[in-house]
Amino acid sequence: MPSPPVTPPVELPPGRQSWRFKKTSACCEWVELYRPGGFHPVSLGDSFCAGKYRVIRKLGDGSFSTVWLAVSTSTPRYVALKIMVAKASTTDTELKILDHLEKAAPAHPNAQHVTVLLDIFQHQGPNGKHQCLVFEPMGATAASLVEELPENKPAMKGKRQRYPKWMAKQILLHALRGLAFLHEISVVHGDVQPGNLLFSIKDIKSLEEGELKQDEASTAIPVHRIDEKDDRWAPKILYLKQPLYDHVESGPNLHVKLSDLGAAFWLADPPSDTVTPIGLRAPELILHQPFGSGIDIWSFGCLVFEFLTGRSLFAVMMLSKEQEEQDDADDDHLTQLNDIIQPLPDSIMAAWPRASIWYGPNHEPLAPYGEGEPPHIHDSLEVLFAKNKPDEIGDEETAVVCSLVRQILQYDPAKRPSAVDLLKHPWFSE
Repeated sequence: MPSPPVTPPVELPPGRQSWRFKKTSACCEWVELYRPGGFHPVSLGDSFCAGKYRVIRKLGDGSFSTVWLAVSTSTPRYVALKIMVAKASTTDTELKILDHLEKAAPAHPNAQHVTVLLDIFQHQGPNGKHQCLVFEPMGATAASLVEELPENKPAMKGKRQRYPKWMAKQILLHALRGLAFLHEISVVHGDVQPGNLLFSIKDIKSLEEGELKQDEASTAIPVHRIDEKDDRWAPKILYLKQPLYDHVESGPNLHVKLSDLGAAFWLADPPSDTVTPIGLRAPELILHQPFGSGIDIWSFGCLVFEFLTGRSLFAVMMLSKEQEEQDDADDDHLTQLNDIIQPLPDSIMAAWPRASIWYGPNHEPLAPYGEGEPPHIHDSLEVLFAKNKPDEIGDEETAVVCSLVRQILQYDPAKRPSAVDLLKHPWFSE
C-alpha cells in the first residue's frame, strides 16, 4: 500500500518541478492553489452550514474565492455561496462594512445597485477555516456578458466586442448609483472594474433544480497527482464556471449591481494600498499618495470610455511584481496620462521619482530608449474615442462624452465630481 502524501506547504511551488498535479489547460482556478491556507475543495452536492446550503453549480472563481449556486433550505430557494480561501478569509473591516450596508440599504434608493449579504458562516475544511458569504444569485459580470451578446458572435480576431450604447449607458448609470450609495454612507469600494459589476437575473425560484444544475459532461476536469496518490487537499474534479447567462435580465429591465467588497474600506480609515486593476488606478495610487473615494470616481471615468468603445483607456501591463517591472508600468501609465488626458502638473512631476528620464526641465518629452529615436506620443482622449466609438455615437455626443470623461479624470482628487454630482449630468438622464 503506497504511503500517503505529505501535507503540502502553504507557499506556492517555486517551479514546475514542485507541482503536485499534472498540468491542465482548463480555464479555472489553478489546482496547485488547493493547499493549506488556499481554496476549499468543493464537489457538486456538498452541503454547508449544517445542511442549510447544498452546492449544485459553479458560478465563478477568482484569486481569493470560488462561487457556487446552492439550494437553500430556507428562502430564497437559490443563493450564491462565496467560499473564501482560508488564508484570506473575510476581514473584520469587510464584515463590518457588509453589516453597515445591510442596515443602511432599506433607507437608500440606490442600495438596490449594490449586492447585499444574506448570510455568513465559517466552514472548516482540510485547508483551514473558510469564511463563507451568501448573496442573492446574480448573472454574468459586465466583463464576461459582452462575449455572449448575439451581435458579438461569432468572436473573430480583430472584431471589437462591446455593448450596444443603451446597455453601456445603463451599466454605467447603475454602477454610479451604487457608488453614490456607498460614498454617502462613507464606504469606498476600492475595486471598481467590469468584473465586479453583476447583472441581475430573472426570478429562478420556481425553476426545478435539474434546470439549473451544472452540466458536468462538458465542464468536469479530472485532477491527477503526478505521483498518482490520493490528495486530501484538492478536489478530484475541477469544474469550469457556468454563470447564469441564460437567465440574465438583458432587456429593458436590465439591472446591474456593484459586488465584491473585499477591497472596500471606510472613508475615514483608508488602507495603505488597494487591489484596483492596474489600468484603472488614479494618479494618487500610482504615486503611493493618500487616497479616498476619488479612486472610485477615477476608475468609473475610465469605464465610461471602456464600455462605450470596447477597449481600455490606458493600456498598462505588469508581468511580474518585481520592482523594476512595477516601475516600468508606473512610468508607462504616467506618460499615457500626460498624453491622453493633459500634461502632468508640477506636483505630479515632483512626486514621480523617474520623471526626469521621460521629460525635460520644460516638460518636453524625451526618448529614454536611445538617442535619435523620437519619443512616443499617445493619441489624445478625443482621437482615441473617435477611432473606437460605435457608429451610433455621433460627433455631438462624442464631444459630450469626452467632456464628461475629462471632467471626471482630474489629477487632483478634490476636483473630481462626486457620484451624486455625476448622476445629475445630462448624458445620464437622456
